[in-house]
Amino acid sequence: MVTKRFYNIEELSIILGKSIASIHGHLARKQFDAVPPPIKLGRRLAWQVESVDAWIDDKAAQADIKAKNSLGHALPPARRRGRPTKAEQRDRGGK
Repeated sequence: MVTKRFYNIEELSIILGKSIASIHGHLARKQFDAVPPPIKLGRRLAWQVESVDAWIDDKAAQADIKAKNSLGHALPPARRRGRPTKAEQRDRGGK
């Protein structure tokens, strides 16, 4: 017989570094990009260890892809709003 290992919500909160209340909030809004989907065991919520590990690995892979895609596309520095400083005016050749 194969025994399956499950995380309860306290263990999941430690693994993800989130509070129990924030996990409940994500589940209430069905935001499964923020927490993995649970399994109901009676009245309790549980998460299979393998599915949580797979979810974390998937999130890490998505972050790697985003980081690789954003390396070559650096945004130009944002223009400041309002009146330029005297040094900026002098550098532009103004008064």
